[in-house]
Amino acid sequence: MIACIALAGCTTPKRTRFVDVQSTVYGTKIAVIDADEAVVRLRVSGPNEPVFLAMVEPRVIADGLYLFPSYINKPVVSERLEVPVVELDLPAEWRDRIFWVEGESVPRWFQVFRERVRTIERRHLELPDAHESS
Repeated sequence: MIACIALAGCTTPKRTRFVDVQSTVYGTKIAVIDADEAVVRLRVSGPNEPVFLAMVEPRVIADGLYLFPSYINKPVVSERLEVPVVELDLPAEWRDRIFWVEGESVPRWFQVFRERVRTIERRHLELPDAHESS
């Protein structure tokens, strides 16, 4: 039991590294339509394009809002998605730091000589200007 606890402590990532990416891994095009303290509204892909997105989990990490997608193998029809953020403790200026998570990884338990760093591959999403239409 003690060995399990010690091993778990050794494998828990001690810090997070962020890698900015430009392209999307799953071919999903995401754009923020609007964001307030209750919900972030997204446009997913374009009209008549298949979307393989099941849900999006929002998390606050450091000083940004990170949107973690869960993908499925059957396309859905919705082009717009609302992600509730009302229960999150949003940091100041969070609207300038909304990120779509393209990937997340940590070293495997057996990679004992690798640095314990959690890596998040992210894509920055920008809010449209107030004068732009959705």
